[in-house]
Amino acid sequence: MIFEKIFRESRVILTEGAVVERLKTEYNLKMDDSINHAGLIYSEPKILEFLYRQYIDIGKKYNLPIMIMTPTRKVNFESINNSNFRNKNILSDSFSYLTKIKETYNEYSGKILIGGLLGCKGDAYCGEKILDIKESYVFHKQQTAHFQNEKVDFLLAGIMPEINEAIGMAKAMAETNIPYIISFMIQKDGCLLDGTVLSEAINIIDQQVNPNPICYMTNCIHPTNLIEALNNDKNKNSSQLKRFSGIQANASILSYEELNNCNVLQQDDFNKIVEEMYYLQKHFDLKIFGGCCGTDDKFMENLTKKITSTVHNTA
Repeated sequence: MIFEKIFRESRVILTEGAVVERLKTEYNLKMDDSINHAGLIYSEPKILEFLYRQYIDIGKKYNLPIMIMTPTRKVNFESINNSNFRNKNILSDSFSYLTKIKETYNEYSGKILIGGLLGCKGDAYCGEKILDIKESYVFHKQQTAHFQNEKVDFLLAGIMPEINEAIGMAKAMAETNIPYIISFMIQKDGCLLDGTVLSEAINIIDQQVNPNPICYMTNCIHPTNLIEALNNDKNKNSSQLKRFSGIQANASILSYEELNNCNVLQQDDFNKIVEEMYYLQKHFDLKIFGGCCGTDDKFMENLTKKITSTVHNTA
């Protein structure tokens, strides 16, 4: 598959910077209570497209592959029915929306990888068990089957805080034969929010699910905190960390609890964050880089310039 080949042959793969937070802080857009910003493909498609293009244009400038995800982390069949868009085919329309953007990039379009984004049923910032493995499989299979019909390039489970739901989602993803990635919500103590050690979580899913995820990553974490998590005795020197390949970084070192309850945009010095991302690249062999809360196109430009300064991409 194209995604697998690009992942295997590339030293650096970009992904998005912040989208949701920028829509709120820069454009003061109100999100649907149930599906968050997914409805903007209908109500504000130009603004959403502008942000996607900012990130894609950086990938094009540096001739790097870039992973772009559908705006559907909060979208499932329950949330759709509770939303203002219950009569819309949001998953299909999101993929079509991104495909139309991709097709305008001519030769570079081959390096634009469109992913179907899924998320946990409950609160990503809480480690509480909402679904057991079987319940998670049944719940998420509805979305994965839908994305399978759309022929997305990859699937991504975003900011997964709890191991049981992550296993069930991985099982549903694996059945599609589409390359997939599990992205965990990680604390600086080296554990998921439910207390599962990161290296153990990787091992559990690799042992229980076939085919395995292409890799694992994290989002919504400051690189300072990720470095501490990976260097924690619980994870340090674990062979499982070879399967850990990426980060979408927060721009604030505040904890997820503090950020989740903060109404003011939090941004640390971009230069410091970029240096720490470079450290993760050099010392932990990460290859997927993007941004989360507090980042923007300027951050992604600075980051890309730094992490490609000594790297030759082969894909």
